[in-house]
Amino acid sequence: MKRILVGVDGSPEAAAAAEKAAELAKAVGAQLHIAYVVPRRPPPGPEAYVPASDRHDLVERHYAAALLHDAELRCARKGLVVDSETHTGPAAETLADVADSGKFDLVVVGHRGRGGMRRTLLGSVADRLVQISHKPVLVVR
Repeated sequence: MKRILVGVDGSPEAAAAAEKAAELAKAVGAQLHIAYVVPRRPPPGPEAYVPASDRHDLVERHYAAALLHDAELRCARKGLVVDSETHTGPAAETLADVADSGKFDLVVVGHRGRGGMRRTLLGSVADRLVQISHKPVLVVR
């Protein structure tokens, strides 16, 4: 195992996934890549020409940068080679594509622990990723 991809979103479960991915990377001497996926927004309507709509994307990008920077620092303290990147799109599909295109050996994500009804209604990135990924997926609870 040479490259591990971990998806983060700022949740405690994602932080646990990053910690587990860092432990694995250190144990096997792998490189760690941290990814944050910004969801695509629906096509803008007339209100999109108001500058306030641009602020939401800007806030999301700043949040992603801060989140990735923090995750990189925590993992780098363990002596790992770490890089990170922000992607845009549906989270599970985007992580699966990144894993395929980046030649990763393992994808690590956190699981929110939703109950059956909420998972059915809202979906789960971890559940979907396990279904569609061509790479092994480790789901951390």
